[in-house]
Amino acid sequence: MLACSGTKPKSTNPRKPIEDIPVVDSEDEDIATEIDTIYWTEIDRTIDYESAIEELIMEKKDVYNIKLLFPFEISKNDNRDINKPETKLGRMTHYYAGVLMALDQLDKEGISLNIETYDAESGRFEDKLQSCKDSDVIIGPRNSDQLSVVANFGKVNEIAVVSPWKTGSKISQDNPFFIQMKTGLKDHFYKIVEHAKDAFNNENIYIIGRKNRREDEIYIQIMQSMSAAIDGKEEDDVLNVYYIDEDSLAIGRTVFDPIFAKGQKNCFILPNWSFSTDEDFVYNVTRKLSGEKGLEDVTLYGMPILYESEKIKFELYRNLKMRVCRSSFVDRESPIVNAFRQSYFMRYKDFPSDEAFEAYDMMIFIGRNLFNYGRKFQYFLDRYESSLLQTKFEIERVYDEDQGDSFQDIQYFQNKHLYILRFENDRFVAN
Repeated sequence: MLACSGTKPKSTNPRKPIEDIPVVDSEDEDIATEIDTIYWTEIDRTIDYESAIEELIMEKKDVYNIKLLFPFEISKNDNRDINKPETKLGRMTHYYAGVLMALDQLDKEGISLNIETYDAESGRFEDKLQSCKDSDVIIGPRNSDQLSVVANFGKVNEIAVVSPWKTGSKISQDNPFFIQMKTGLKDHFYKIVEHAKDAFNNENIYIIGRKNRREDEIYIQIMQSMSAAIDGKEEDDVLNVYYIDEDSLAIGRTVFDPIFAKGQKNCFILPNWSFSTDEDFVYNVTRKLSGEKGLEDVTLYGMPILYESEKIKFELYRNLKMRVCRSSFVDRESPIVNAFRQSYFMRYKDFPSDEAFEAYDMMIFIGRNLFNYGRKFQYFLDRYESSLLQTKFEIERVYDEDQGDSFQDIQYFQNKHLYILRFENDRFVAN
């Protein structure tokens, strides 16, 4: 894992652009906490953008150089954790293994990549960054401070920087070389609000928050603004808000009786997402809500933590008809997923974790787009939509509304695809 790896460079014959080739071999999502002003102006930038990218030189090559700045943190981890997917090093091992599986597939497709891998969180980071000057693409790192430095390094040197783990509008500004593969916090919120409003009337939707918690107040304010915008209204208090005294979840008193006394079919939204600050609250809310609802018909919408927390069990998923907003989902019954699992097991004598699927999709997506469009592939990503093993990538341009909407005003590129997972027949399925 510490060594450099890659496909063997070779010449390739001229081919048509690759669309979507399935595999033929035999959530801890990090979401930015930055809350920016919400803009709802709809602007058609298509004509100007298409005109601008037609003038771009694609800069295609026979072989592309890719540097991986991955957070192995070998100096601070126990190497015996490599085969334990529940550990940080184990998760990164599976992620790296998924990248290697993708490189094999790309090699079969005639896409030649030179890969160099660095442990971004051990040794001198500056030395590793300087070795990236000959890169066509840099992938990583995960550390937010390091990522900000790398994003601006890519901007200065006109190298595409792909962020597989972190999102945030403040990481890098005015940077059309920065690509965020994860979907942001506000996009999750909008997807939840939009989906809930399609299924329920406003008067039956309750956003849950903790009393005297500024973060919860901000989340609720954002969701209320989104709901008002969807309805075409100016006021923000469109949905019900239900604040909870967190201590009441731990003692015997009832919490949701005032709502259930009305005897209506209700929908609850739980916007909290952080494992470090929210997991106990999220679990206690689901436990209390399930225990108090009785025979009432309840649907609970929430963030990826509902799906990923080991504290939340199947009976809670079933009892609350949970709907989880998430950027990825592995359908274990899919033929191409099963083919990948078999191929992975044949190679590593282990079954792939979600990290392996995520890494495979990311690397396949980047490799194929490099082949199709060259070093400036990011400008063309909205033309390429593919269903891979565990997600779809729908990359959109993000603009600064205060500056303008021209080709030169692109702030960065970001994946906008999200699923609403629903619990059905004792398993999650994706809408």
